[in-house]
Order: sequence, then C-alpha cells, then structure tokens
Amino acid sequence: MIPERIAEAIGNFIASCESPALLAPGEKPLALARDCFRVDITARGTWLEAWDGSRVWSRKILSAGVPIRKSLELEAFRFGKKKAAVRLVDVADARTAVAIEKTGRSAFREQFRLFLNRNFGNWRWETFRSEAKLEASLSPVFPTALLTRGTEAVAALAAPDRDTSFHALTFALVWLDWVQRHHGEIAASRLLLYLPEKYARPVVLLARNLHPRLRVEIWLYAANGDEYLLDPANSGNLETTLLPRYSRLGGPAWWVYLLGRYPEVDTTEESDGSLSYRIRGLEIGRLRSPSGNQLPLLEFGVPRRKKATERDAPEIVRQIEEVLTLRQAGASNQTNPIYRNEPERWLEAEVRRHLTEIDACLQPDWIYGQALGSLQGERSAVDLLGIDLEGRLAILELKASEDIHLPLQAFDYWLRVRHHLDHGDFPGSGYFPGLELSRNAPRVFLVSPSLHFHPMTDAVLQWLPTECSILRVGLNGQWRQRLDAVLRM
Repeated sequence: MIPERIAEAIGNFIASCESPALLAPGEKPLALARDCFRVDITARGTWLEAWDGSRVWSRKILSAGVPIRKSLELEAFRFGKKKAAVRLVDVADARTAVAIEKTGRSAFREQFRLFLNRNFGNWRWETFRSEAKLEASLSPVFPTALLTRGTEAVAALAAPDRDTSFHALTFALVWLDWVQRHHGEIAASRLLLYLPEKYARPVVLLARNLHPRLRVEIWLYAANGDEYLLDPANSGNLETTLLPRYSRLGGPAWWVYLLGRYPEVDTTEESDGSLSYRIRGLEIGRLRSPSGNQLPLLEFGVPRRKKATERDAPEIVRQIEEVLTLRQAGASNQTNPIYRNEPERWLEAEVRRHLTEIDACLQPDWIYGQALGSLQGERSAVDLLGIDLEGRLAILELKASEDIHLPLQAFDYWLRVRHHLDHGDFPGSGYFPGLELSRNAPRVFLVSPSLHFHPMTDAVLQWLPTECSILRVGLNGQWRQRLDAVLRM
C-alpha cells in the first residue's frame, strides 16, 4: 500500500475521533493525545509513533483498512519480519468497548506471564490460559496458570486492576478444583493469587480464613508496577458494622386501617429505620423516619413513589389491588414488570412466611433483613438473619437463580456475623431482645430453587473451614405457589 495513502488514512481517522487510542496485542491501550503521536513517511515506509509518560510505541505500518464503526485496522511490522494487527479506535464511542476490553485483557495476561517468569523462572509451566472455558466456569477476566517443580505444584490466578470484589477468589478455587480433577497426578494444594493492591482487601480477608489445608500465597501489585509478597500473618482488620434496630414507627391512622384490609402486604423494617411495605417482595410504599420536628413521611407508588396523604387513599387501594392481581403465582401475564421484577425479594417474602420449611428449629418471630453495614463500599447486607430454638444465629442467603459467588458471599457474611457475636454487639444494637444468644458459631443456609444451585458450588464449599457450617436448602420449582424444601445437603 502506498505510504502516503496509509498516512492519510491514519490522519483522517484520528481527526474524526473524539478520544483516539491505539490498541496493540499484549499492551494496554495507548491514548493518541495531541502532541503525543506522529505519522512519518520515510524512505522505508510509513511509521506511526505514540507515547505517554511511561512508554513509547513505534512501528512501521504496512497497510490500513477502511474505518468501520469508529475503528481502523492497521497491519504493522514486528521484529523478526512478522506482521501484527493493530487497531485505532475512538474510546468515546461505545461500539469500541469490546475491542478495548479485549486489548486490556491481552495486556494483563502478558503482565501476569512476566510476573510468573520473574518469580517462578525455574518452574515448569504445565498450563497457562486466559480464554473463557464455559463448561468449567472459568472466566476470561482472570488468567490462570499451573506450575510444577519436582513434587511441588502451584495453581495461580491473577485479578485485573479493577474492583472485582471477592470474585477473584471464587474463580481461583474453581481453577484449583479443575486442576485437581484434570491433573490428578499433581497434588496442588498451594494457591497463588496475583491481586491489585487497591482492591485486594475483600479477597485477602476471605483467603486468610479458608481451610488450613489450603496454602494461599498472595502477591499484590501497585499501579506503578511494583509487586510484593504479602506477609502470611497480614490479613488486615475485619472492618464491619452492625446496623441498629430501634425503629418503632407507627403511621397515620387512616394508613394503618387501610393496610388492615390487605394481609398480603408485608411490613419490613429497613436498615435506615424506615418501614418498607411490600407485596410478595415488591415495595409499594415506605414510611420514613421523621427529621427534626417533622412527622414521619409516608411514600407510596409503583414504580415511582411520591408523598401520600389520606386524600390519596382511593388511588392507593387501586394500585394495591392491581399489584395483587399482577404479582401472584397464577398471573396470566408473567412478562409484566410487576410480576418479573425483584425475584429474590419475592423469594425472601416466601421464606419469611414459611421459615420453618427451611429449618424446623428457626424461630419465625425473630428474623431480620439488611443486618450488616457496608464494608469500604463492598456488598453489605445479609439477606436474612435469624435464630434457632437453642439461641444459635442463622444466616440465610437467598438466590432465585444461579450464582457462582453464593458460597463466598455467604462465607463473608458468616465471618462478619461471627465477629459481632464474639464481641457481644447484637443485644446493644436491638437484635433479639430478651433472648440469650448461643456462643456457637452461626449456621449458614444457602436457599435457592433446587435446580438453580451453580454446578461449581461444591468446588468452592470444600475449601471453607469446618467451623463454618453450611446447609444447602433446595426449593421446589413452584415456590411462588407454595414454598417447600425438597433438598437438604
């Protein structure tokens, strides 16, 4: 291709972009900011150079394609007389998001590979992967590796530099399970996690509390490229808050009288002290705590709420009856948002009403939702917190559909509830007044339709400590009509 035409194609494309960037295999996207790139025509052909504060990219461009959806394909010359496909994109255009994500994954994969070469250079690489493996529930977001040296083996996983919460640990345990099932001759009980320093806390806290037979080695990397091995004794402090339960809001007399006509409306105390009014899990109204000298504020409406007074009673009755018709097990239109939205809230409502179906020892009169406060912006609240006849706390985690992260989410809550139990926080925060709490560790119930437990649930549960007692409760498929526990394991 004529060098002048290549240069013209590149220049025209960049000029048409709001935020142009260069995507090269194995490298992070490089912004083509003004005065940070140039296109030169030399005797040897067309050269594209780009740079930022930390790197320089320079290649001979052999050809340029036709711009498509804010993307221009280029063919670049690499060392060793090889060719490589690179791409110019407009980052501001949403259509380029997939290409940018793919390039970012490629760059992170190479970062992980270099890390392993630096620190495990004399180990044998059994496998290294960064592609999706759906049948094994392995995510392309987290590259993995298996390394051996003599009788030693380490299963490794890397998490990209963004907030993936504890999901990295879930996929690391799934990867370890895959290794053990497909490389039976390799006894890999050592797990290496390569984590971003900024977002590592949730993973570290959980990883340090897994079963002691699993050795977890954690390496942290910073934005500037520094990396270091985390001291095994350093898991950080467990920072958690227990939300108080002091709400005793009443409500206008007309509202109390109106609700008395509809026993299907549940009243649930929320973590902010307000009362939520729900029909099969769908919130239709809320009574908010007073501010200063003001009276409690009543809001009502589906899907949008507004301030409600006695004058609105006829409209409120109409909406309640409409929701009761549309949001029921035998509804004729099950694609309606009123029926379809908030399936887990609906499941929670059914579990609250049939708590002894989950376990005959649970006390139906003592059940709380939204018990824990946020932890540095992380997921916060236990679905349901209850107590059994012996005073032992019970954590109920509910899922209406498959969720591979359910076991570790429940384990996270278990650690935090046990922390508050050990520190005697529950009585002073208004929980279980008049009851004596057992000092035994809380029990955990994973509650879901029996066919909707993720296939990798056992792969994760096997690595939890023995003192974390977890029972899976599988529900019948028609739980909206009548909730029955058909599986306990």
